[in-house]
Amino acid sequence: MSISTHVSPRLSARQVLPAIAGIYISQTLLTAITTQSLPSLLRDAGATLQMAGLAALWWLPWGLKFLWAPMVERWRLPAHDPRRRSRTLLLAGQWLLAGILLGMGAAGLNGLLPLQTHGSWILTLLLLSALVAATTDIACDGFTVEQLASQQRGWGNVAQVGGSYVGAMLGGGGFLLIASQAGLPQALLATALVIVALGLPMLAIREPARSPGETGQHQPSLLHALRRPQVVHGLLLLLLGSIGVRLTLSMMGPLLLDHGVSIERLGWLFGTFSVFAGLTGAFLGGALVRRAPGWRAVWLAVGLEAGVLAALAGAAAVGNVPQQVLIALVGLMFGAMGCAWVALYSVLMDIASPQQAGVDFTIFQSADALLAAASGVAGGWLAGQWGYGVCFGIAAALMAAATAVIRRYAGRDVPAIRGGGTHAR
Repeated sequence: MSISTHVSPRLSARQVLPAIAGIYISQTLLTAITTQSLPSLLRDAGATLQMAGLAALWWLPWGLKFLWAPMVERWRLPAHDPRRRSRTLLLAGQWLLAGILLGMGAAGLNGLLPLQTHGSWILTLLLLSALVAATTDIACDGFTVEQLASQQRGWGNVAQVGGSYVGAMLGGGGFLLIASQAGLPQALLATALVIVALGLPMLAIREPARSPGETGQHQPSLLHALRRPQVVHGLLLLLLGSIGVRLTLSMMGPLLLDHGVSIERLGWLFGTFSVFAGLTGAFLGGALVRRAPGWRAVWLAVGLEAGVLAALAGAAAVGNVPQQVLIALVGLMFGAMGCAWVALYSVLMDIASPQQAGVDFTIFQSADALLAAASGVAGGWLAGQWGYGVCFGIAAALMAAATAVIRRYAGRDVPAIRGGGTHAR
């Protein structure tokens, strides 16, 4: 393996961070609309639970996007051509998403897509938007890895993770509020305008060309990624460090409900308190990455998650814990997750090869999405069979084991391809 030291010029972080934050907020905004708001609206309109449950199909493109990531990356970084096409892809995706929502809103205003009888059509159009958003995300991840130096990627992931919390707040509570007061078509039209506005920071930038040393014959591929030990190790550590959280994430709400928290209070907690906790954790994660870069930050954050999960397991097993204690622990868990995701995705960005950053990082995200789907089902089964205490206890044990493994890995001198200008040949 030879190393090239050609370094392309980068945009400033002041330009990059608002641009990627707008894209990431848009993606999570649509995710929250489809997986949280729409099932509630469908059920309220008289749809069956099976119809509402079909909204979960939104996750399919996110879990499978690694299959077409190489094609996207080859178009984004054409061989023998210094041009980058990230901005073109991102803006096209942003405008297409806005166009889909605009069309749905206009059709609704004209009585062509009533929720009561055309819920399946609305779900189909939103599934199409999921395909667009997942494809756009490939380009956005590649753009982020290229344009942010290694020491800036912690704040890049603050923009990503923090943007996801903001998007969830807008697409959950915000969308439902507009839909309940003004109607679904008006809520869709308002969302389209928001997505257009969120794309303006990306519209304002001019993506720099690649250096001559970066325009060789390399063809981005899944095989190239999986042949690199750094990617394989990162994939295994990602799964190990996330399984406990994914096992219990969907059980947080039912745990609080079964301990007497009302559905109205739960809605406020998840719409405001959890978002504030997650954003706080994300910013703390950015600071942690600066002080303890690499896998050290990850094992510290994962260890925090393990401790909170253990406390939740104990509280759930006792059964008569005050609601305020449980709420505080759940809030602390959301903060710990925000911190851990920033730390984890920062080091995974460092692992991604500059030659095909969109492919490498997409593999990590697709694996996490598929893990979330499988673990969510498993967590519900564990809690149903043996109770919340066992479910959270198993999750805490898994996270404690992950902390030990990642800490040991962090102590090894494992070379990673950094975003500072080196690339494999």
